[in-house]
Amino acid sequence: MCGPLTTSSAPGTSSYPTGACSSWGGNKSYPTPTSGYQGLRVSYIFNPADNTYVRTPDMLDGHWYPSATALGNGDVFSVGGLKEDSSGSVTTERWSASENRWLRLDEVTQTWRFWGLYPAMILMQDGRLFYTGSHVFGNGLPGTGASIYDLATGAVTDVPGLRRKDERDESMSVLLPPAQDQRVLTLGGGNNETNPDAHRLTDLIDLKAASPAYTPGPDLPQGHYHGGAPQTGEQGKMYVSAVLLPDGTVLETGGALHNRADPVFEASLYDPATGAFTPGLATDPVPRTYHSSAVLLPDGRVMTVGDNPGDGSFDQRVSLYSPPYLFKGPRPALSSLATDRWRYGTAQRVTVSEPVVKASLPRPAAVTHSSDPNQRYLDPPMTAGAGGAVDLHVTTNPNLAPPGWYMLTVVNAAGVPSIAKWVHLS
Repeated sequence: MCGPLTTSSAPGTSSYPTGACSSWGGNKSYPTPTSGYQGLRVSYIFNPADNTYVRTPDMLDGHWYPSATALGNGDVFSVGGLKEDSSGSVTTERWSASENRWLRLDEVTQTWRFWGLYPAMILMQDGRLFYTGSHVFGNGLPGTGASIYDLATGAVTDVPGLRRKDERDESMSVLLPPAQDQRVLTLGGGNNETNPDAHRLTDLIDLKAASPAYTPGPDLPQGHYHGGAPQTGEQGKMYVSAVLLPDGTVLETGGALHNRADPVFEASLYDPATGAFTPGLATDPVPRTYHSSAVLLPDGRVMTVGDNPGDGSFDQRVSLYSPPYLFKGPRPALSSLATDRWRYGTAQRVTVSEPVVKASLPRPAAVTHSSDPNQRYLDPPMTAGAGGAVDLHVTTNPNLAPPGWYMLTVVNAAGVPSIAKWVHLS
């Protein structure tokens, strides 16, 4: 799994552009009669300037399907996955952005817990992590299935309220817009081992509450299967994708009723302001189940890729979805930026083509297996000036928007976003 970095160099290498990517772990070997999947220790930095990978010092442990969460100081946190001997890794790993290395065992507070495969760990505004209960393969973790993890002390506190916690395999969790509201939505899920019908439950949590707990959200809208048969009863979907859009809504799309089988054709918009889904959106014509992804593009469209059904094939078709806001009239334009390098706690001047009601900073996607714990959306407060000038006030808290690249858009009164311009927070 890949985590965003803010490093400008790696040990023993030449300089890298800000925003280089670190890739670690992976598949050392496939299952044999005597062992399962085995995880790698290796780690690389990808340099987008020359399209190359450079080896860095190894991780402490092998990790097949680990987490990757960017922290407010630019470090990257990783847990879970399978070790080199196919057992679950209980080692907590941390990449130091300032030193360009994985920290030693004695430098990282350890919990010695197995967090599962691709555990969804979302950075909270106070620097702790929220494990949402979304994961890959099999049952949820013991206890309530969700928890808050204090990186400094290693303390783990169970969070109640997550329904069907053992059927959250390939569910998806997102920190809802705006990030400063600290609300998380977890959608759908199933279980690849027991393979029941995937459900349509969603659960919501307010992480700012004195004692955070999940509460029931609205059920996912239902779709249809190949041939047009409608979903019925409690049927929902696993492998669901959820994408934060520049207008502050969430597109959910894709999925399947069972493990690598029975794709569901359905898409809807969730509005955090109303707490409701708008069903009936155009559906992806391509099945999107296991190994599918959906990402926001700078022009406001959503790209969906991949499908890996039980026969082992992989669909290489790419779909492009145009959300409803692209049909609501002309788009505003970001005609100029004073700079694309932004610092926390500053005011950044931009020039817009028409009056706008808000700006948005969605973080680019890095999604796999319905997991993208770094996906987030900030809406910086605005001060309007003369001649189309607008000052955007950047948060002072890097835990709300960890260092890295973001897609800056402005949105007009009709809800239409501009084409994004890239800005880097540091």
